[in-house]
Amino acid sequence: MADKGEGRGEGPNLEESLARLEEIVERLESGDVPLEDALSLFEEGVGIIKRVSLKLDEAEKKVEMLVKTGLKAASVSPQDEESTDES
Repeated sequence: MADKGEGRGEGPNLEESLARLEEIVERLESGDVPLEDALSLFEEGVGIIKRVSLKLDEAEKKVEMLVKTGLKAASVSPQDEESTDES
């Protein structure tokens, strides 16, 4: 199964990863999967969870940085902006 994101060297995106994880959970919950296949699916699911967790951590750090940057920009008083506009 080829993922759309593989061509960019990034692997599957978050939505694709979550969709695959849902497929894995459904197959495992069905109870119709042989033990070897179940172990393989479980291992794949754990790998997906690790990758998704890393992506979410990166996104959280980026949001925190943007918020901090936005707060610094917002802390500039309107008088400061007016003095730069009148130059």
